[in-house]
Amino acid sequence: MPETGVVVQNGGGSVQEVAAADILVGIPTYNNADTIRPFMKAAQNGVLQFSTYKAVIMQADGGSNDSTVQSARDALANWPNLIQVSYPLYPVHRLAVSTQAWIPGRDSAFQTIFSTAERLGVQACCIIEPGIKTITADWIGSLVQPILESGFDFVAPQYLRHRYEGTLTNGILYPMVRALFGKQIRQPMGLDFGFSGAFIRHCLSDKTWTREIGRHAVDLCTTLEAILGGFKICQALLGPRPVKRDQLPDLTTILTETVGSLFGQVELTAEHWHRVHGSETVSAFGLRFDSEPEDPAIDVKPMIEKFRLGFVNLQEIWGLILPPATLLELKKMSRQMDEPFRFPDEFWARVIYDFAVAYRLRTIGRDHLMGALTPLYLAWAASFILSVRGLRPRDVAGRIERLCKTYEIEKPYLISRWRWPDRFMP
Repeated sequence: MPETGVVVQNGGGSVQEVAAADILVGIPTYNNADTIRPFMKAAQNGVLQFSTYKAVIMQADGGSNDSTVQSARDALANWPNLIQVSYPLYPVHRLAVSTQAWIPGRDSAFQTIFSTAERLGVQACCIIEPGIKTITADWIGSLVQPILESGFDFVAPQYLRHRYEGTLTNGILYPMVRALFGKQIRQPMGLDFGFSGAFIRHCLSDKTWTREIGRHAVDLCTTLEAILGGFKICQALLGPRPVKRDQLPDLTTILTETVGSLFGQVELTAEHWHRVHGSETVSAFGLRFDSEPEDPAIDVKPMIEKFRLGFVNLQEIWGLILPPATLLELKKMSRQMDEPFRFPDEFWARVIYDFAVAYRLRTIGRDHLMGALTPLYLAWAASFILSVRGLRPRDVAGRIERLCKTYEIEKPYLISRWRWPDRFMP
């Protein structure tokens, strides 16, 4: 692999030799030797579907110390439209824990891919991240086709999940983005996206990549940039994307990098979301699935016990963040039995809004704030799991829809707390 910033195309070419392209498929990698070969072949088969367009596949590597780079090259043996590059990594990237893809410096990888897409003058660019072996060529079409044929600028992924998977997205990320920014984007943070050339030029000129928050959640930043910029948005139905559970960091770290990043974006964009009322659907294209993956067995008792322990140990800290009425509700919840345990939607939405306000006010250190949220999130997740056991897929979707509606109904509470934070804290 060449030094940072030097691009190589299958044994010697450079990006300058690829003077122009219509489609760019960007693949950020880091020690993905076990999955990269089928991934690269699927990407190649995907772009070959667009025979009337010139397509380029670009591997942007984060300094792999295994055979990822060579394996990627071998997978597309002598295919002329492969570009390989190492993107810039800085000390802060090497120290960070990536909660989604375990690829260091995803913001830098995105910027490198975007810059190459701009130089090539592409009409459409998609970024897909390895880590699974089940990707099909249809993923490329699902992410690129809406841009090429329907004039969309931003394509967000929509994965097929079992009923207990994605509770962080279902419980916080999706309903909060929907309520505040008015777009029903099911997966505002993901691993696979499509972008138009116009959107890429906008991002590069807007210096989005210099933000501290973007370093932890570049996918969320691009999603909100598409919304705030008034770009034409849709979703791609991509099917299942299983998570490697053995690689997940601790829950507080996940909350810090995801929910903390969302709270940071909420702080930066307050002038915008104060004016948004309600939400609107976002078109979805791509694969259709009639069944959902098999549900794993989940024991919620440890989750509820951690909440009860948190109620004993964190009351003083929660009292700095949450108003008395919410603390009283939490006290009642701590006394519930396990099976009928429930976290009412209206209180959950208010808890998240209260923590967003505390994040803005720096009521306590932001890392400690996410630590204080952890047992509350576990309580909500346990409640959600218990409430959807035995439900059909469409009924689970209805359960999530009701929660989202509650977030929208409770949004005036957030606005009031945002403007007059002391009014609710006697």
